[in-house]
Amino acid sequence: MNPTNFWRPAYQLFKPEEALSTPEDLQNFYVPRDNSPVDKLVSLLDIEDDPAKILLAGHRGGGKTTELRRLEQKLAHKYAVVWINTQTALDRYNIGYAEVVVLIGLQIAEQAIKSNWLFKKEKLVAALLDSLKSVVYQDKGSQVAGLGTPEFIEKVGLTLKRGLTTEVNKSLNVRPLLSEIITKVNEIILEAEKQTQQKLFIIVDGLDRHDLSTALEMFSSPLLTELNCHIIYSIPIVLRYSPNFRQPMESFQKCLDLSNPPVFECDTNLCPTNIPNASGRKILRNVINKRIQQLDQSKYKDLFNPDALELICEKSGGVMRDLIRLARTACEIALQKDLFSVDLEVAQVAVQDEHRGYNLKDYHYPILQSLHLTGKLVTTTHSLPSIGEFIICDELLQNKIVLGYSNSKQDAWFDINPIVMEDLSRWQNAQNSVKP
Repeated sequence: MNPTNFWRPAYQLFKPEEALSTPEDLQNFYVPRDNSPVDKLVSLLDIEDDPAKILLAGHRGGGKTTELRRLEQKLAHKYAVVWINTQTALDRYNIGYAEVVVLIGLQIAEQAIKSNWLFKKEKLVAALLDSLKSVVYQDKGSQVAGLGTPEFIEKVGLTLKRGLTTEVNKSLNVRPLLSEIITKVNEIILEAEKQTQQKLFIIVDGLDRHDLSTALEMFSSPLLTELNCHIIYSIPIVLRYSPNFRQPMESFQKCLDLSNPPVFECDTNLCPTNIPNASGRKILRNVINKRIQQLDQSKYKDLFNPDALELICEKSGGVMRDLIRLARTACEIALQKDLFSVDLEVAQVAVQDEHRGYNLKDYHYPILQSLHLTGKLVTTTHSLPSIGEFIICDELLQNKIVLGYSNSKQDAWFDINPIVMEDLSRWQNAQNSVKP
C-alpha cells in the first residue's frame, strides 16, 4: 500500500486545534475524565435559583472548549443556551471588558431576533440596539447611522473584530454606556424567561487565550458579573492562581478547575514523584485509541507501538492538545520514514520536535527545581527591561512549562512539564559539577 494513502486518514484524525464541538464528535471521541467540572456544575445548577457566575480555569489546549460543549449539550433540554466564541468574534490583541460586554449584548440581540424567546420583542431589542449604538458611535471610524438592524449588527461585529478604539475604551462616558447595555440585556432575559419558562445560560469561550495582564484587567470589571442569568467564562490558569486575582475572583460563585490527567503520581503531601500514574495515562491512551478505532482495524489496529504510545502520553503532560499534536507529528514522521506504524524511535523524534517550542531561561531553573520537589507555586519575581517585574511561576504556567494537576480529593498540585524534564536534569548536573 502507498504510505501516503495509508497515513492520510490517520493523520486527519489528529487535529490539535479543533475541539470536540459536535454531538457526533463527542460521542465518537470523548473520553471521560475523573471528577469532571462539567458534571459538578450540572448538579450545582439543579439546586441554584439565583444567577450563577462561574469561571472555568485550565491550561491552553487542556480541553476547556470540549468540556463546555459537553455542558451545552447537557443543558440544552432545560436552558436556552447561548454560545459566545470570543476567539472568532474579537481581536485577540485588542480586547477588554468593553468588547466582551458589547459582544454579549450583540449576541443576545441576534438570538432574540432569530429565536422564539419573545412574542413582543421589537421594543426590547430596539432599546438594546440603541445602547449598542451609543458605544459604537463613539468610534468615529464607524458610520452606522441609517443602517437597518441586520446591517447594523453586521457592522458592530466587524468593529469588534478590529477592537474598539482607544478613544472608546478610555472614554469617561463608556462605563455608564456599558452598564446600560447590561440593563437592556437583563430586560430581555427577564421577559424571555417569563414567556418561555426557560432560564438562559450563557457560555463565553475563548477568553483563556489572553495573557495575565489582559485577563486580570478584564475580569476585575464588575460588569462581567451583572447579567441576570447563569454565565460561565473560560479563563487562563495563570489568572486562576495569580495572587492579584484573589479579590476579583470573589465576585464569582465558583471557579472550576479542569486539571490535566496526571502522568505521574503525587505523594500524600502533594509533592511530585517519578511513579507513573496509571489512571491518568489510561485516559490519554484511550484518547488516542478512540480515534484509531474509527479506522479499518485490519490495517490500523496496532498503529502505535505500546512503548511509543506510552512515551507520547507521558511527554504530553496530560495536556490534550499537546497529546493530539504529538500523535499527529508521529504520523508525519512515520510517513517520512516509509513506515506503517509508530515505533519508539518515531515517537522520540516527535517529542524532540515538540520540545523545540519550549524556551527555558536561566532564571527558570531554580524555580523548576523547587517546584518539582514541593509541587507548589511560589511568588518569586524576576525583572526584565521589556516588561518590568513579574512572578516567574505566572510565566511558567502561561507557557505550559509548569502544569497543574489534582489528586482524587481535588487538591491542586503542580509539576514541571515532562517534555522539559531533561533540561532540568542537565541544569542540575551542571550545577553539581561546579560545586567544590
